[in-house]
Amino acid sequence: MAKNWLIYILALIGTITFFLFYQMWLAWYCLVLLLLIPPLALFIALVSRRGSSFSIVSPKSVKIGDEAILKIKVMTRRIATFSIVKMEILITERMTEEKTRKRAFVQGSAIMEIPIETKHCGSFHYELDKIRVYDPFGLFGFRAKKKASSEVVIHPVPQIPEAIPRLNGFKAKTLRRSNSPYSEIYDVRDYVAGDPIKNIHWKASAKKDALMIKEPQEECYGHARVFLTLAEDRDTFDRKMGEVLFTSNYFLSRDIPHKIRVLPPMRREIGFDIQSQRDLDTAILRILHMRIPKETADAKKD
Repeated sequence: MAKNWLIYILALIGTITFFLFYQMWLAWYCLVLLLLIPPLALFIALVSRRGSSFSIVSPKSVKIGDEAILKIKVMTRRIATFSIVKMEILITERMTEEKTRKRAFVQGSAIMEIPIETKHCGSFHYELDKIRVYDPFGLFGFRAKKKASSEVVIHPVPQIPEAIPRLNGFKAKTLRRSNSPYSEIYDVRDYVAGDPIKNIHWKASAKKDALMIKEPQEECYGHARVFLTLAEDRDTFDRKMGEVLFTSNYFLSRDIPHKIRVLPPMRREIGFDIQSQRDLDTAILRILHMRIPKETADAKKD
C-alpha cells in the first residue's frame, strides 16, 4: 500500500507541474481527476468491507489418492466489483497440530479453487484468516471481521493385512435370534397368534399342556480385538488405518461384534465398540481427529 501511495504522490506532483506550465482544460481535467481518486478509493474500500461475504465449500467424502478441490467464494456488491481482497488460508492438521498458510488474492466476486492434498489420511481445518479488502488503486485497505472455515476429512483406504484373522478362533459370547429355520440351536417360548405351525415344539407342548414354539438361535461371536498404534510416520499410519478398516469390515460382514483399541504412546488406550457400520464410521472419524502425542517424535530422536 505504501508503494501505491508513493506512485500516487509522484503522479500528483507531475500533474501539478503540468498544470502550472500548461493551464488549459486538459491540465484542469487531469488535476481534478487525480484529486478525486483518494476519496473515491476510500468510499469503495469502506463499501467493499461491509458488503463482502466469504464462504468455503469443501467436499463431503474424500479418500487417500482422490482428486479434491476446496472452493472459496467471495461475494461483493456491484460498486465493489473492482475491489481487491487479500486473504490468508490457515490450514491446521488436527493429528499433528501443524499449521501452514497460503496467501490468495481475489478481485471482486469470484470463486477460487484450491487443490487438496490427499496423500495421507487425517482431518484438516481450513480457515480464512487476515482478510483485508482494498480499493482498486490499492490506497486504502480495511480488515474484514467476517471469517469462514471448513473441515476436510481424508479417510483411509482398506488394505489387506499380512494375516487375515481366522474366525474359528473366536468363542461364542451370546445367542441371538436367527433368521434361518434350520438352525440346530433353538429356544422354546409360548405360542403367540401368528407363529408358524411348523415351528411348534410338540414334546414341550405335551409336557406343559400348552402350545410351545421353537425359536431358532445362532451364536454371536465376540472377544475380537483390533489394535491400532498411533505412528508419527504418515505412511505407516495410513497403512495401519487401512488394515484396521479392512479387518473391521471383515468382522462386520460376518456379524462379529468387536473392539478397536487405539494405543497412543505413553497414554492409556482408547477403545471403540463396533457392532455396526455406523459404529465403525464414527470410530474412524474420531481416530482421525486424535492428536498424535509428541512423545513419538521425542522417542525417534533418542
